[in-house]
Amino acid sequence: MKCPKCGKDMFKSNSHVFCSHCGYLDDGKQIHGYEEKQVSDLEIFLGNEYDTIVRNNNIKSCFFLGPLYFWIRGFIILGFLLQILEIYIWYLIFNFGKSVIFLFLGFLFTRMIAMIAYNPLCIFLYQLKIKYIKKKYPTSYLTHLRKKIHNSISGLGIFLFIFLVVGIFICFYILYSAV
Repeated sequence: MKCPKCGKDMFKSNSHVFCSHCGYLDDGKQIHGYEEKQVSDLEIFLGNEYDTIVRNNNIKSCFFLGPLYFWIRGFIILGFLLQILEIYIWYLIFNFGKSVIFLFLGFLFTRMIAMIAYNPLCIFLYQLKIKYIKKKYPTSYLTHLRKKIHNSISGLGIFLFIFLVVGIFICFYILYSAV
């Protein structure tokens, strides 16, 4: 059961169902004594996405999107650079074996790295953003952390980029096989 106040998982005791995050009880009351200061800055910044990223529960997104996952998380330049690096790695592996099987193995290799490393890298980058926000707004940084603007790209932008990358890759493949 999810907490209606904060959306976290609720726990059951002998007499109540309660949220250990905000103190909400199933009868509508709330356990007092919980302050927002107990929550980490990263949890405030990420909100409902905190558990998903910290516990690496979105490995399917990392696998299917690859470097475009960083676009969704707001790190557009890093996502673009990693996409170029990924295509280059695919090219090197393909040239090593000159077979589509090697291209598929290169794809699996880069996406396995994505599943393992992308969420910890995002956490590191978010912590750098939090340090910057704390430095820039020392008295009101909590207000700025709560804003849900992460500079992410929409689904249409990601679709267009994927279309562009696949088109370029097909063009290189056709040109390479024609030579």
